[in-house]
Amino acid sequence: MNYVTLLLKKNAKRFLNILPVILVLSFISLLYYGNSNSLKFETNHVKENIAITKDLVEDYQIILKRFKPDTEIYNDYLLFLKDGEERLELLETRLTAITKKDAQTYYSVSEKLEKRDYDDMSKNLTYEDSDSLAYSKLSLEYYRYMQDHDFAIDDRWSGIQGFSFMAFIIDNYMPIMLAILLIFFLSNLYCASNIDRMDIHKLLPMSRGKRQLSRLLSSLIIGIATLLGLSLFCILLGGIFHAFGNFEIPILTYTLEGASSLVSFASLLLPFLVLTILSILLIINIIAFFSTFLKRNIVCLLFSLAVILGGMWVTTNIVPLAKITHILPTTYFDALEVISGEMMFTFGNANINFINGVIVLTISNLVLMAAYYFFSDFSWKKKKKEKVMVVSNDSKETYHNDKATKGIWGYIKFTSKRVLCRKSNTVMILLTVVVAVVFLLMNMGNQSILEETIKEQIVNNEKYIQEVQKKQSANPEGSAEYIDCENHIKDYQDDTEKRKEVLSSIEKEDWETVYTLYPKILERQISMIEQSNGIDQGAQYFQQQIAYFEYLQEHDLAYENVEFPIYGLSFTTSLTKIILPIILTICCIYLLAQFFTLDYVKGLDISVLYPLQSKKTFLTKLMLGIVFTVVMYSVLLLSILLITTLFTGNAGLQQPFMLQNSEGVWQAVSMISMFKKWFFLGVLFTINLSIFVYILSFLIREDMFVLITALLVILGFVYLPKLVRGIAQYAHLFPTTYMDSVNVADGFLAQQYGNTSISISTGISVLLVSIVVQFIICIVLNNAYELRKIRKR
Repeated sequence: MNYVTLLLKKNAKRFLNILPVILVLSFISLLYYGNSNSLKFETNHVKENIAITKDLVEDYQIILKRFKPDTEIYNDYLLFLKDGEERLELLETRLTAITKKDAQTYYSVSEKLEKRDYDDMSKNLTYEDSDSLAYSKLSLEYYRYMQDHDFAIDDRWSGIQGFSFMAFIIDNYMPIMLAILLIFFLSNLYCASNIDRMDIHKLLPMSRGKRQLSRLLSSLIIGIATLLGLSLFCILLGGIFHAFGNFEIPILTYTLEGASSLVSFASLLLPFLVLTILSILLIINIIAFFSTFLKRNIVCLLFSLAVILGGMWVTTNIVPLAKITHILPTTYFDALEVISGEMMFTFGNANINFINGVIVLTISNLVLMAAYYFFSDFSWKKKKKEKVMVVSNDSKETYHNDKATKGIWGYIKFTSKRVLCRKSNTVMILLTVVVAVVFLLMNMGNQSILEETIKEQIVNNEKYIQEVQKKQSANPEGSAEYIDCENHIKDYQDDTEKRKEVLSSIEKEDWETVYTLYPKILERQISMIEQSNGIDQGAQYFQQQIAYFEYLQEHDLAYENVEFPIYGLSFTTSLTKIILPIILTICCIYLLAQFFTLDYVKGLDISVLYPLQSKKTFLTKLMLGIVFTVVMYSVLLLSILLITTLFTGNAGLQQPFMLQNSEGVWQAVSMISMFKKWFFLGVLFTINLSIFVYILSFLIREDMFVLITALLVILGFVYLPKLVRGIAQYAHLFPTTYMDSVNVADGFLAQQYGNTSISISTGISVLLVSIVVQFIICIVLNNAYELRKIRKR
């Protein structure tokens, strides 16, 4: 048996490896369920259009009776009537085709309907929405493509055929799912051979290079098998419930200007596989590199997750990095988006392409392979300790053995030391603070946005004045057009002067003047928008800004950009709206996964050896876990608040928090009043999380499996309502919904999900019920375990 076979068999025999696979496959199944509802939505949409068109046809028939035949207006309405009747016939045929699953008729009729809409838009000279016209053109191309290739009825954006659903998963979720599974499998492959921080596989009669290549090969086999397994599952899922399709499914390609054309997935398959395999190799090499320093499975897993998933998030969400995204290797993990040009279009970076992806990934892999080779013999030097007791399931950990280990307080001191003495927990807190500081520095760099916006608007005003002056000179003096141009010039000159005054006040830091003048400028902008288009998003934004400046003036507060806050509590709250809930949840799960599994060695519960009653041990451990997570949650928030306050010299307790009521009116409340609401909700969520992880640890009993299972379940349920159609209406019943406590408090989640039941009061009720139910489950499990032990005796 060679070394590669040994590694593969060792991983295959780990029964608990199936847990994350089942969770990922369940998530894919839920996504397919959401996509499969697209036909129902399409059916309902067609029925609504039929009802609307019928009403129009009846209206035209009534109107025609009011006019004499052969008159101009009669002929116009007669054309409208014929057009409506033709459209109604096409819509009814389309509905019948959906019901009978007649794909050819469906695509043929859909193409005709889309062609009518496209022609109407093209003939309309006042039509200015070029994006909608381009979208309609691509829809035409899509219907023709699907008809020519004889595909079953499918959804353009949420595929339900086997191969189209596979492409949907590959484009949107495969990079994350593949990364999570590989990190879980391979952190064990690289770290399981470490005993007392020593790699026992070094005793095998093979060179360091051969051992490294063997591990790389076995890891690559696991990676490719995982990719093929997930892809095959998607194909089978779609094939069983709808239709299989084939590799000719259409993929939308992009240029720098936007969406371009449809090509078959088969034509992109080879470059996709090349980039994906290079990405898998990079994940392998990152894990291998970390394993040389982080010998424990769970620590290696967590840091690999942080670097790989964090890198993927940074490259796609941090706007200032868009110009250098092409040199970051994690950019190319989403291979299909790179090859189709979608990522190039999204970031406006022409250097994001297949060739650069191959170069960047290859260089990154070679560097990491070399680093792993040279550091593979690295070991931490440890000082010897006297009077030690070994208690660990993965590695030897030492603690002073004294009289304090007796009784409840002794147990609390003993277990607290075991948790607090782990350096990885401290590192997690420090990394979270570092992430917060990075965001703070980025926000501080965006404080000049107001000044830059005013300068830009002044330049635009001056250009517009010049254009109007040219237009005015072409009209005779005293004419209506001449006077109209003169009024326009005067209005824009007044606006420019006011903006220059505001700009001067900003430079002088005379914020009282800014707070007085700038809202008046914005009110003028709103009135102009209302006169032309009515209320739109631009007007809503200006209304928010007015309410914000009025609050600052009323309470005599320092200015900070409302979208990029920098003061203590306002920055902490802003960060809690964006990324902090996920980071805090990961930190808490990591801490709990270690703590609750400390007493399990090779699946055996050694807590029975403690001089305590089992019920006291259970309650003490559970309460300690809750205390640890609540303290960690509070300490992290407090640390960010204090660091931000030290940086800026302002705690931001009274800074405005912007809320929009049910009528769409913006209002401001103090940060501290909002903090009391979302912080309490966050504490309840961490308590709920602690009990959930305890239940998992009781059933699974291995820290790494508890960690990955808890992460997949919690974060999976957090994003489920956003990803699966039809789930959002039940989101208020999920305890995980309230992880994002700030967005619950300000009503953003309720608006995003279209679920008004998502609120602070509902969150408190759901979390309290969940805590009680889970606590009862803990008691039942503990009692059942005690009865089983008694029977064995």
